[in-house]
Amino acid sequence: MAILKKLSLSGLVERFGQSFRRFPLAMLLMVFLACFLIYLNHGGKPGAKWEFFLIFYPATSALLAVALSLLTEDFKSRLLAIATQVVVHGMWLAASLYLSQFDRFSIPQLLAVSATVVAIGLAVFLICFYRNGYDLRFWNFSIRTVLSVAASVAIGGILTLGLFALVESLKLLFSLHIPDTVFADIASVCMVMLAPALFMNLIPKGEDKYLDAAPEFSGFSKGVVQYLFLPLLGLYMITLYAYAAKILMEWSLPVGGVSYLVTGSMVLMVLLIYITYPIQHQEGNKLFKLVTCLAPVLMLPLLALMTVAIQRRLGDYGITVSRLYLLVFNLWCYAVCLWLIFTRNKRIWLIPASFAAILLFISVGPQSIANVTQRQLLKEARTAFESSGIKRFPLSGEQYDQWLKKADPKTAAAIDSKLDYLQTDFGFNSIRNLVGKDVITGTYVKTGQGDIIVTTNSNFFNSELIHDVEMPQGYHKMSLVDFYIEGVMANHSMVPIHFKVANRVEPNEAIENDDPVVSPLDAVEYQFEVAAKELIERDEERNPGVNVQPLLVENGQAMLMIDRYSFHLWHDRSRYDLSVSGILFTK
Repeated sequence: MAILKKLSLSGLVERFGQSFRRFPLAMLLMVFLACFLIYLNHGGKPGAKWEFFLIFYPATSALLAVALSLLTEDFKSRLLAIATQVVVHGMWLAASLYLSQFDRFSIPQLLAVSATVVAIGLAVFLICFYRNGYDLRFWNFSIRTVLSVAASVAIGGILTLGLFALVESLKLLFSLHIPDTVFADIASVCMVMLAPALFMNLIPKGEDKYLDAAPEFSGFSKGVVQYLFLPLLGLYMITLYAYAAKILMEWSLPVGGVSYLVTGSMVLMVLLIYITYPIQHQEGNKLFKLVTCLAPVLMLPLLALMTVAIQRRLGDYGITVSRLYLLVFNLWCYAVCLWLIFTRNKRIWLIPASFAAILLFISVGPQSIANVTQRQLLKEARTAFESSGIKRFPLSGEQYDQWLKKADPKTAAAIDSKLDYLQTDFGFNSIRNLVGKDVITGTYVKTGQGDIIVTTNSNFFNSELIHDVEMPQGYHKMSLVDFYIEGVMANHSMVPIHFKVANRVEPNEAIENDDPVVSPLDAVEYQFEVAAKELIERDEERNPGVNVQPLLVENGQAMLMIDRYSFHLWHDRSRYDLSVSGILFTK
């Protein structure tokens, strides 16, 4: 494959035209996406939901169009090819419109979308090679396609950086005023339009798409595998077997971190078998044949070690989405190793195909891991509440705190952790049928002295405040403030804020200077008061998107505009810690 052939302006134009002829819909979508990004770069504001749709749909649909074109270009019936593409694209258009209605994705939605896009990407490599005996054809096509991706990204990146340097040179040599938006425009054209066009042109076609010939491996290629992949895989396995021996001698359970090393070993093994596939079935090459035959067998005990580690985490801390994904991946690894052993590394296309199929099954639909996890954790929480006599839901904040103090410490800690996990990863709506909005989860602590501590932590941050601030009417000076308070509340509802300011600056100086101090003044103490409820309800993590405006607090003499705070309210609801940064306006 002559990737660099005709790498000139006329050659690029020719490749662009060839890509249009073979993948017309994909090319139109990428051209539209590049133009839309340029439109946004120059101040276009179509609205958040339309902006998401007009970026997400063209990008993902172009990938889908490539996969469908590869599948249908060999169909004998032109009508069937068109019908297949229309139906699949219609379904994806409907799904994209549905997803664009959400301000932010829930965890199940995010996982479902991510898994679907990954599956579409893998389909580009797999969709034509599902027939028996197509292993070598699949290997040739996938290797060439991977090289096409790398070459397209590299050429697009080099072209982008070259044009960046040209623009900077024009600015330097001719004192031209060129807006920074030009750089984003260049990146959009080169990386979003030209690089994908080049990739589509380099995808094997015709006879090259179904090559049966096994390529000759160069000495360099064999050296990379022999002196890089093999030693690295060997070191991983030796380390894991040594750790397994340590566990047996100490008769202890493996730690959760062992899963990452086993996963790395599995990935290296699959890559090794995939890369060396053609020479495994040729005369000679005894070393590669021996290693690729033994590797799946040696991997099975390490997968068992990983299984025990996962089971320990599930037993100690309960289920989470990530732990269940890791468990399914572990089971898939068993199946892959057994398949490689019994088939002697044949039909390797089934490895990525099975991965894509299982990923879709566990990520999309009511049976997905995210939905199963959510249902199970909610069931465990409701059962724990009902077993202690609670029949009416949702619980108020006071009822929840009382339950934590009266329940068995181990049960209280487990349920509080589960509810906090659900609220953090799935949003408050996932637990609204069990607890009210005033319930603060994830703050249960059991000390060694036996006392229960329930604390509240809230955080707020607005990084754009300093750039957008204007002097409020009636005020004449401002100061940047950053302070920390450990205090006591006179009552359980209002939080006193007291601090001293020694330096004040004018508005423009506060924004433009790195060091805003202009002249020392006598320290002046300021006192404000804010409702604890307001600090808690602004917590971005627990209530995403509820309020992104800065918090304004006045005392009649001054105004405090808070762009960041961290609030910690202790169990007795009287002691508090408060870290604040923002701008103080004075008259």
